[in-house]
Amino acid sequence: MRAGRVCALAIGLFTSATLSACVFPTERDASVHVSIKPIHILFQGKDTVAAAQAWQIVSAKDSQPISNVVFVWSSSNASVATVDNTGRIVGVNSGTVIITAAAANFDKAARVATDTVRVSAPLAIDSVGPDTVKYGQVLTIYGVGVDSILSAKLASADLIPVPFSDTVFAGGTARTRFWVPPPATSDSVFFLGIFNGNGSFGYVHGSTTDVIERDIYDPNDTNPHLLSLSGPGPFPGTVLSSLLFYNPALSFETLKRGQTAGADWYRFSQTTTRDVTFILESPGLGGTYATFLSDSLGWKGSTKKYILGHNAWTFGPGSHDCHGLAFTPTEAPADSTIVAFKGLPNGSTDLIAIFTQPGRYGLAVIDGYASELPADKHEDDNSCNAADLRGTDTLPLRDTLAIENPHDIDWIRFYVPSSGLLTPSVQVRVHAFPGATPDSLEDLDLYVIQVPAPSDTALKVVLADTAVGTEHDQTVSLAAGDYYAVVLDFAGASTLYEICAGTVPVLGASVCAGGFPAPPVAASRVAGAAPLSSADVVAGRGAPRAHWRPNPRRPQGRRRLAPGLLPVP
Repeated sequence: MRAGRVCALAIGLFTSATLSACVFPTERDASVHVSIKPIHILFQGKDTVAAAQAWQIVSAKDSQPISNVVFVWSSSNASVATVDNTGRIVGVNSGTVIITAAAANFDKAARVATDTVRVSAPLAIDSVGPDTVKYGQVLTIYGVGVDSILSAKLASADLIPVPFSDTVFAGGTARTRFWVPPPATSDSVFFLGIFNGNGSFGYVHGSTTDVIERDIYDPNDTNPHLLSLSGPGPFPGTVLSSLLFYNPALSFETLKRGQTAGADWYRFSQTTTRDVTFILESPGLGGTYATFLSDSLGWKGSTKKYILGHNAWTFGPGSHDCHGLAFTPTEAPADSTIVAFKGLPNGSTDLIAIFTQPGRYGLAVIDGYASELPADKHEDDNSCNAADLRGTDTLPLRDTLAIENPHDIDWIRFYVPSSGLLTPSVQVRVHAFPGATPDSLEDLDLYVIQVPAPSDTALKVVLADTAVGTEHDQTVSLAAGDYYAVVLDFAGASTLYEICAGTVPVLGASVCAGGFPAPPVAASRVAGAAPLSSADVVAGRGAPRAHWRPNPRRPQGRRRLAPGLLPVP
């Protein structure tokens, strides 16, 4: 463009005929083009000023900006948006409009710029998908400002936000995601959002989400659903990166006619040995389901029963089998299951939940050790198999240990030496220290079990002290050999306790006759790198709460709910 051109300074005062007189034939206007900085989305009733720029093409790969250019602006639909001669655009009604900017002081050979602008409400939902979902599946909402949605519902069920899933795209639209939990049923999504202090709510009209009232892993009652823990978790690179598996919206389905119980069965595999924590919680269904873990679980179709492997262990209420042999101590019902393992070997771990009532539950697996109390030096001691790997203690044994999580169990393997012709008497004492909170309802049970030989067909329990309370002092005659001292948390309260075991001398006092010292000070509430210390996160709640404590009074005649004994019709 020649510097002597002055038409641009007065373009608003001239007619098109005058403009044509200002164009110099030697000007190569075909090499001029205009660009507009994209606006993408403009809220209805708001305005903005568009920015245009003219360019001179100097080579195939280079353009130089042209200064002192006046632009002519136009709107393809003034009922959607208007634009004035300064480039100020005003959103009028929802819709899409094309805004055009032309360099006024060039002829028609100069290329104009266009920008497609969407005029929208601050929160406008374009689509919801997929059209059909199961419980535990993720529902995705697309549109303008949907990342400001505070809550969403399907029928009477609150959808659960998926952490770190909100995404704003380059074009100005956004995406947000929610898990669909029971008791959601087919309906249009209801949403509530806040933008600049103003609420926006309503149904997604013209869109119905069909809900199949089963979760995404069903059926998994007689065949486990396989899940690998070896890859990255669902939230890599975030504060929840230690989650290996997480779904807060799974379903205990409605039982079929004639059924008294159902089962959800998962098999988690891993290729490394590491600390792992399993958490399952079902809000409002405490006492109506039971969660069991095992290193070897199967289903026998001919008897319609679950079976254990030859040398398997279990962890669950009333089922703490040892080397494939049944051990069925009584325990109070729990409202959640938190089982933390230290150095869980590579391979597979089965988790099965036996339920009698329909409802929602959450399931998580954490890469790390998560507990209410820090792990004691005997962890992992959740099974006799783990106690074998940890090693054998010699008498006298005296140590301060911990029930790290509610309904935990400790297996402590010890050796009784030979004392000649006499069978030694061994005193075993357990003392629980006061709980961290006034409502702690510690209730420990004490067992002594002989380590089984490969040919044994049943465990030999040589001592069972299940009296209500936290103090146990028993003396039992034990032949030379290996035994387990088993301390079980009946009531569901994490606690520090001291255990002492030693032979009783013919003369003098036993090493366990003295009093118990004060407990050590807990370093922290959660041990390890795991970010979760509460099953509330698993259940889809953001704020932790205190664990529900069952009545410590022991139930009489309570039926054992264990995998090996429970048929599934």
